[in-house]
Amino acid sequence: MINFALLQTDIKYCDPEYNFEKIKKMFKEAMDNEKKPDIIVIPEDWSYGFSDKMYHDMDNFCEEENGPSISVLKKLAKEYNVWVVGGSISTRHSRDNKIRNTTFILNNKGEIVFDYSKMHLYSDMDENFMIEPGDKAEILETELGKFGFMICYDIRFCELSRIYALKGAQAIIVTSNFPNPRVNHWKTLLTARAIENQLFVIACNRVGESPMGSYCGHSLIIDPWGNIIAEGGEREEIIYGSIDLSIIDEIRNTIHMFRDRHPNFYEKEGLLK
Repeated sequence: MINFALLQTDIKYCDPEYNFEKIKKMFKEAMDNEKKPDIIVIPEDWSYGFSDKMYHDMDNFCEEENGPSISVLKKLAKEYNVWVVGGSISTRHSRDNKIRNTTFILNNKGEIVFDYSKMHLYSDMDENFMIEPGDKAEILETELGKFGFMICYDIRFCELSRIYALKGAQAIIVTSNFPNPRVNHWKTLLTARAIENQLFVIACNRVGESPMGSYCGHSLIIDPWGNIIAEGGEREEIIYGSIDLSIIDEIRNTIHMFRDRHPNFYEKEGLLK
């Protein structure tokens, strides 16, 4: 069993110091829980919040790869001996000097072992104005399991989750700032991603308000049958839940979706373009 804690935070807009202190307190509360988490997940844009205005002035809001936000997470992961899926941080990447919306994954020694940058940018809110889309969809293999990652708008694109499944992912971990009033979209899309790929989905959303509106919470842990293991409400809270990866093979041997696919047909019809 893998124990998760999802920190469903109310992020204070453009006040990273406040948000740092909030996350520190929630980490302590999570680790004091009777069933200590193996992995802690926090929401997208957890240190600054979100606004379309920010995307026109990203030079003043992005951080370097070892900036203050990731430094906080490194210390917490090491202090509490816990894996961390670090929400997302607007980060200027050293390899090409481009700014991306990036999730950093830290092991329980406080080391960055993986990163995923948001591939699908929400153009209706100008997220693509100064943010570069991610260009990789790899899975992270750990002693706990094999994981793929998504950020918010990514969940609307089934192609990405199928790539992860075909590469052997046992779970997809999502970090998000998903808004009201679309909670039905949030729950339906995440459940579909779990069922259609026969894997677990662990999704941490925020609550509260920003200049863009309000956020729906309802962080979720969903099993490969589409059953909800744990779900948050619309207030700030920590959602706990455990998953058993051993059930995946049994489910895939019950309904042989991957055996019954026709990738040659999809390619011939141009459906993979």
